[in-house]
Amino acid sequence: MNRPDRAQPYSRTYSRTHSEDSLFYLGWRVVLVCQLGVLTGVATLFFTIFTLMMKPWQQEFGWSREQISQAFSLAAITVAICSPFMGRLFDRFEPRKLIAAMMVAFGLGIASLAWLSPHPARLYLTTVFIGIAGTGTYQLGYARIVASWFQRRLGTALSVVVAGSGIGSIFFPPLVQHSITVSGWRNTWLFLAALPLFVGAPLTFFFAPSLPAKSVRKPAAMLPDSGAGLHWRRALRTLSFWLIALGVCCMSLAENGVLVHLAPMLSDRGLKIEDAALIVSVLGGSSVAGRLLLGWILDFFRGSYIAACSLFLAGTGLFLLGRGQSFHATVIAAAIAGLGMGCEFDLMPYLLKRYFGMHSFSTLYGLVYTVYAAAGAAAPLIFGHIYDLTGSYVRITSIFSGFTAAAALCMFALPAYRFVGEASISSKVLPPVAAEAVIESN
Repeated sequence: MNRPDRAQPYSRTYSRTHSEDSLFYLGWRVVLVCQLGVLTGVATLFFTIFTLMMKPWQQEFGWSREQISQAFSLAAITVAICSPFMGRLFDRFEPRKLIAAMMVAFGLGIASLAWLSPHPARLYLTTVFIGIAGTGTYQLGYARIVASWFQRRLGTALSVVVAGSGIGSIFFPPLVQHSITVSGWRNTWLFLAALPLFVGAPLTFFFAPSLPAKSVRKPAAMLPDSGAGLHWRRALRTLSFWLIALGVCCMSLAENGVLVHLAPMLSDRGLKIEDAALIVSVLGGSSVAGRLLLGWILDFFRGSYIAACSLFLAGTGLFLLGRGQSFHATVIAAAIAGLGMGCEFDLMPYLLKRYFGMHSFSTLYGLVYTVYAAAGAAAPLIFGHIYDLTGSYVRITSIFSGFTAAAALCMFALPAYRFVGEASISSKVLPPVAAEAVIESN
């Protein structure tokens, strides 16, 4: 059970007088804080930036691209292993305190990259630590916080939160590349470490409380379904869970394989490293636009259709990225890919709440993210191995784009929502036992 947060008496009066449709609803302030938290977390400061460190590490240490990709994969697989356990903690305890502590540990891990030595083992151990700490800094905990505040505008709220990593991918790559050029890659890691330590951790701890169901005095039909839902063991027996996991897996293969190798892939084609960083920013900017648009649409249309569209766009963009030879062609391909890539972080929490409620929300999110992270760990290794064998990324991008398109078709097999709070079949929040009976048909 979530522990009530004693530090939020203001929410008990404020949230009674404003609805989710009002900009004065306190939940929107929490959303903005959570967005900043995601902006300073592992998704932006490590996974997005990693591609810009590949060539500097190659030049300084003589490591191969496959060796460097292994570090990314170790971090991703560590997040995959730790996510269900961290999700379980978020379901039982107040998320903001756990997130703040993990932010501090993550910042220290990022700072330690400034003292890398030529031994790859040092890099691998550091990225494992970053993966453990980073498990508490991505959308997993923040989605739990936001889902406790929203019901009718859940899709929009989640899209604003997860857009944090997209916003970071717009501005950070050019800034980081400039910092690498001017100050070197070691000092750049120190600059980046200051963000989770002095921005993400304190903001989350003081300004991102969860909303306990008992603290909001609203009509029963308007309460967020904070305590009701399906137990995670029963959810694993449903078709809905595995279809969601399949879509997330294919999106992760496409997204993480491209992100890690995008900068060296583009520079191999003769593009300047500054142009490659700009294209990474275009990908991030398009991703932000896609996430915000998708989140808004999720509040009005069925999620399975949105999932199919985002997977199809990502697959198409990936196919074009593998073949783009000019700067302009690659920019267009990155814009198309970005509209679909990253949308899984909107879809994951939204669909999990709609199909399974809040009872084991973070645990289920952690399990699905394990699928995402495991695929994300494998993708860069596959990309790097195929490149080392063939000297080209064309074949592997075609294969992964095909997987993504196939997953888009599978999304149409998702059934209608069965657990949507006030919009549910019974038009009220179901108790856990009743919810299990309804949802098990999925």
